[in-house]
Amino acid sequence: MIAAIDLGGTRTKFGLVDHGKVMASLTCPANAQGSLEGHLDEVLEHLRALCVEQRTTLESCEGIGVLCTGLVDNRAMKVLSTNGKYDDAVGFDFCKWARARTGLSLRMDNDARGALLCEWCYGAGQGVDDLMMVTFGTGIGTAVVLDGKLVTGSHFSGGILGGHILVHSEGRQCTCGAVGCLESEASGWVLPELIRSHALYSESSLRELDAIGFEELLTHAATGDACASAVQEHCYRIWGEALVSFIHLYDPQRIVIGGGLMNSPEPVLASFRETVAKFIWGDPGQVEIVAAQHPNRAGLIGAAALFYAH
Repeated sequence: MIAAIDLGGTRTKFGLVDHGKVMASLTCPANAQGSLEGHLDEVLEHLRALCVEQRTTLESCEGIGVLCTGLVDNRAMKVLSTNGKYDDAVGFDFCKWARARTGLSLRMDNDARGALLCEWCYGAGQGVDDLMMVTFGTGIGTAVVLDGKLVTGSHFSGGILGGHILVHSEGRQCTCGAVGCLESEASGWVLPELIRSHALYSESSLRELDAIGFEELLTHAATGDACASAVQEHCYRIWGEALVSFIHLYDPQRIVIGGGLMNSPEPVLASFRETVAKFIWGDPGQVEIVAAQHPNRAGLIGAAALFYAH
């Protein structure tokens, strides 16, 4: 088994994974603005408790797989840069920490690449050597496999910054510092602003909600709420056009869509396929657009897959 850790911005997932099967898992609050080492030590204690339940020990695991946001050197197993989460991860020696605490080897990568590895090895991406995954959540994560090899690039940013392609040069300020990124125009973190700044918001049933996410947006749009429907159409259009750009860049055989949107996949996928068919240079049938098979456990399975796919 592999001890898997998925360092999220608000929640950290951890568990024990055996060749694509999650044997046991839990979550705990993340500490993205606090001490990374302290948080990792806390997660290890939880993992040891899970091992007791599974009648094993942490030290008997094959290793520790870690996924983290930001740019990750998956050769030296180090975080190169972050975007406001776990800033003290830069320069932190993950391998030294793992050896000192457990005696185990450690492998790590960016969280979007980990999700792709999960689907490529054990899910909707199986059997394809040219594959892209796009995950819609608080942000927008992307990762790419070409010719059967995970794309990393010369500075380890290859394929993972799809959420920061520029789609509107006079658009909103992004968390990365640029203006008009895909994320800043249509993602989970900007969604409340998109809705509350819309001209129809004052008449919308969304005004009654304290927190607004994609689930709430799609639910209210389905009831005919004009504001929700307009924002949903805006997001679908921008996402679909971004997929066209990704197809033109990477020429994948299949694109796997992950994240909370896939709780009700068919309307989203239908919209994407329609936009791609309208704008793609080539045969619309040359690329499949499918839902992820492991939307809730992709991080854990992908963290463990680092030991088999690298």
